[in-house]
Amino acid sequence: MDIWNWVEKLQEDLRQAGQAQNAHLLTRLADEVSELQVDRVDALLPEARALGKALDNPWVDVYVGHWALRNRVGNRVEGESALGEAVSLFERAHREDTLECPQSICVTQDLAACYGNIDGPGWVPERIEVCDETLARIDPTWACFQCLSCEKADALLDDGRAQDALDYLKVQADAVEARGKEVFDSFPEMQIKILLASGRAEEAMVLIEQREAEVAAAGEYEPANCTVPRRLSRAWALAQLGRDEEALQQLVPWSELTPNTWRLWATTVALLCSRDPARNTWNLGTRFNTIIEHFASVGAHRLVIELAALSLELALQRGARWVAQRQLGLARTHLAQLRQDRGASERVAGLAARIDALPDVEPLPVPATELLAWLEARGEQDQSRDPEREAQWLLQAHAQCPDDEALAEVAASALNACGAQAEARALLWDFVRAHAHEDGAAAYTLMRWLTEQGDDDGLRRLADTYRGSVPVFAHWCEVQRARRVSDWPALEQAAQALLALSPGSHGARGTLARMYMETGRFTDAQACYAQLVETLEDANAAHWDHMSAASAAGDWEAVRRSAAAIGMELTSQDGVVEEPWGWVIIRSLEQGEPMEYYARRTGPVTARIVENAPANRAQQVGDWVVFDAALVHPAPEEEEQRQHFIPTYAQVHVLERGGFERSWLVDGAHPGEEAWNAFVEGAEAQGWQVWAHSRPDYTVTDPDAEEGTLPGLLFTVAQPQGHAPLALHRYLQQSTAGWSHPQCWLRLAEACDQERQPHLDVIERYGL
Repeated sequence: MDIWNWVEKLQEDLRQAGQAQNAHLLTRLADEVSELQVDRVDALLPEARALGKALDNPWVDVYVGHWALRNRVGNRVEGESALGEAVSLFERAHREDTLECPQSICVTQDLAACYGNIDGPGWVPERIEVCDETLARIDPTWACFQCLSCEKADALLDDGRAQDALDYLKVQADAVEARGKEVFDSFPEMQIKILLASGRAEEAMVLIEQREAEVAAAGEYEPANCTVPRRLSRAWALAQLGRDEEALQQLVPWSELTPNTWRLWATTVALLCSRDPARNTWNLGTRFNTIIEHFASVGAHRLVIELAALSLELALQRGARWVAQRQLGLARTHLAQLRQDRGASERVAGLAARIDALPDVEPLPVPATELLAWLEARGEQDQSRDPEREAQWLLQAHAQCPDDEALAEVAASALNACGAQAEARALLWDFVRAHAHEDGAAAYTLMRWLTEQGDDDGLRRLADTYRGSVPVFAHWCEVQRARRVSDWPALEQAAQALLALSPGSHGARGTLARMYMETGRFTDAQACYAQLVETLEDANAAHWDHMSAASAAGDWEAVRRSAAAIGMELTSQDGVVEEPWGWVIIRSLEQGEPMEYYARRTGPVTARIVENAPANRAQQVGDWVVFDAALVHPAPEEEEQRQHFIPTYAQVHVLERGGFERSWLVDGAHPGEEAWNAFVEGAEAQGWQVWAHSRPDYTVTDPDAEEGTLPGLLFTVAQPQGHAPLALHRYLQQSTAGWSHPQCWLRLAEACDQERQPHLDVIERYGL
């Protein structure tokens, strides 16, 4: 059964209703989950949920809820934190108005996976039961049949029945093939997972290489949720086989990992470190702390114990006793949350015994009052610092000198660097409460951490701590909290109160100016930057910001004053600044996603966009915009590359709309420069905007061509608002009729209710 058929039909209905963006949203939500883009999914969810309400379509609610949970229980491996939502969606999906929705089946997988995240072995019976109940409602032709089969196999693996899990997958795969359906990659991936968990690395490698060969032969794109786990599985298999150097090469960089691959990464790394302690660094310990803290925060209780045990072993190997004790404490906390013990208590007890057998903490190498200077000198000598080892000394020194702010701040920073964020914050809280009569480095560090972690209550408490003694700092805390949550009235009030007490605070004035820019109060922003220009010793950056604000406010004389102040010559002497300044790229945000377009710079911080937006994006061609003068991408260091560098700037305001609506895509063989130039000239005479998107090496296939390929041309035509698409359709028919090869503009033909077949034929012939 095609479980996506109803989604595709809904998307087509949305496109025909002029809601192409909403149609794309449904696909994009699933794509971002598959690409492990967890933050992008979060950004899309409010709009996706609003779409379900606007359409009054409960099936959309189930669809969006399923992908939201795929992100939570799949990508983020959430356990108890997602259980309420998983149960609620499961119940919602089984009501009368949604029971026939195909994604109501998918929701079973979400619930079973959530149970597995909380305590896989402890919830085995319930996981198997919910999978069996749903599998009984469908047949092997459903894609969900394979997903749920893998979910049940995973439960069998957690129950210690690896061979039963493999046998079960074989039976299910045979059932799928017997119905003439293809076995998806989820089956071999689950088989690989089971084999690796059973120590059968050679068999796993055979499956990995077989799967990679199939993917290469097919030439199809694979999303990150397939490629990343398989690469890590190869690394784990190689490590089990003792091929360590090859395993290291296969390890995915930490920055590309998401929580659903952390366990596999950690298991592999732990084995590699056991054979070469030089790989076991404090940086590694920080990453393990990050993993364990995450699993603890989302209620993945058995994973906390499992990963804490691995981390603890590595910490003992490094001699980091305080880290090992910390991991033991976390393991003990989550031990009580398991549904079934299944050997966990014995494992934790064994780890505790190992810590108890360790020698006492290493004593301070120098007196506490001399420690910071000694550490700094030591770092200068060998150019390396080990915050994990230093933290043990710093904590001892801080205990001896509790009023030494530098010691407190450095000790907290060392803890934070090692991933012990809660302990680092607690240390600074203790210090600032005992020293609330003055604001120093410790207070500002704590404020920064609370802001970064989104702890609004903490920022309020910190402000209250200093309100009576250092009100300027209290206002700073309020500014940071308000800026984080975009509470602009509160930010303005706090910043103005701060400036009333400290008129020379450039930071407060700059923060206020940026808020005014973000909220469209450009005249107010200009006034703030004008003050900064007058008071800052080095006002170059402030002049650029001032020009952005003044341009947005339409104060061109102010733009000229700042331009002159930094030695910039303008051609015009008065009036609007609009001059030919060459090419730039403008980056704008569309629903949180950056989009970049070529533009012609018209002044210090203004440009007109000349590139058409894709058909599924908001049209910006012709827009006259103000941008921030800070480069989005730094200029290349090599002179040759700098000659071809086009700077990219972030858009901050639209001065004037270009007046164009959506653009239409045209694809096919290149007609030659003469015909192309004539087409562009004719189209632009009609008021349309043409932009070629294809690279010079773009080709299309043609069986009749001598070499089998032809130079290709991919372009869009944007229509002014109010112009009928049918007029463009007819113009394309007339103007391309004499070209050697026909072109394809399928979506435009559909929108005009014109014949589709000629365009489908072009797609087929030229491989578009």
